[in-house]
Amino acid sequence: MTDTNSGADQPQYVVARVRDALVHDERVAALDIDIRIVGNGIFVTGAVATPARRRAVEEVVNELLPDYTLHNQLRVLDQGPPETAEEVT
Repeated sequence: MTDTNSGADQPQYVVARVRDALVHDERVAALDIDIRIVGNGIFVTGAVATPARRRAVEEVVNELLPDYTLHNQLRVLDQGPPETAEEVT
């Protein structure tokens, strides 16, 4: 009897492939995005600098794992000016 399951689709390997893709894809190039697999869902959490970067993460994950349901829980950091002046003494 031969085991045909090489383990390549085990969640930890899928997560590693996604992380590697997000780091090396020039649209994203992010190290601090968390990836979690639950069943057929892939959950992406963390923070990105722009809405465009958030969409780029979606594109990369969907290209890599089209059969998974993506749950993009990334938040876009507020890059606006400070609301109050900082006192310098």
